[in-house]
Amino acid sequence: MLFRAPTRNLGKPNPIASQIPHQVQNDTDLNDCDRPVMEWLLNFSNQLPVLGLVVLRSTGLFFTAPIFGQQRIPIIVRVLFSISIGVLVFPFLTIDKSAVPSNTIAWLVSGLFEITVGVIYGWSATLIFEGMVLAGQFIGLQMGFGQANVLNPDSQSQRPLLSEIYFIMGLLVFFSINGHHYLILAFEKSFTTMPLGKFVQTGLTGQTLEQLLHLFAQIFVVALIISAPICGVLTLIDILMGLIARTAPQMNVLVISFSIKIYVGLLTLLVSISFTIQFLRDLLPALLSQLLRLF
Repeated sequence: MLFRAPTRNLGKPNPIASQIPHQVQNDTDLNDCDRPVMEWLLNFSNQLPVLGLVVLRSTGLFFTAPIFGQQRIPIIVRVLFSISIGVLVFPFLTIDKSAVPSNTIAWLVSGLFEITVGVIYGWSATLIFEGMVLAGQFIGLQMGFGQANVLNPDSQSQRPLLSEIYFIMGLLVFFSINGHHYLILAFEKSFTTMPLGKFVQTGLTGQTLEQLLHLFAQIFVVALIISAPICGVLTLIDILMGLIARTAPQMNVLVISFSIKIYVGLLTLLVSISFTIQFLRDLLPALLSQLLRLF
């Protein structure tokens, strides 16, 4: 049997071979398009440990800050808010990358210290509102509202009714003066006064303790200033009731004084609201600016 050798078509071009240069060119174009993406991913992976420490400090701050750290806000919302603030502020920070540990254990320890720095800022901001709560306790005790308590969902404890009123008033003034902007500014400035990794070496300095003690002392100053008008008027009512009891012993002054002190106290509270709001508008910016001098 005779076999015929296959013949080659030398006159016609090979369609498969003609597509090879186009495939090589397409692959080259794809590599050129993927190169910026790969460079961005490589840069992001190098920045990820630094960004993680920034987010941890943001988490410590906004989990303890007033309003943002309240238990009534879902934890997933607080986590997403902390991550968002950290990511948005990160491009504007000047950070020494050599201070960020490359070891995993050392990075975790540094992360705990960054959370501590954020907690110090958030707790210091919370101290500002404790003066208003204490003022409500002073006034409620004088008016006879010492047993009129409401449940505070944040601390899971009973708080006087007037303390809640003054606390809500302070929150409204806080937002009216853009106090939340002060917190974000304090978070951004904290990386200048306390760079990443520095708290591990220095810890709590004398300046930080002095500022914390000053903020703690302001609780009683704010409480006395806010409650002074109402407590002063109620003290005069007590003196007047004492004089009436001496001149007219047959009158049951004790029972009458309960209702009189409530009416006069509420009336004085309404009259002093404008003074209290103006006082808080002048006080809160000064106290919030002290957060920038913690370290």
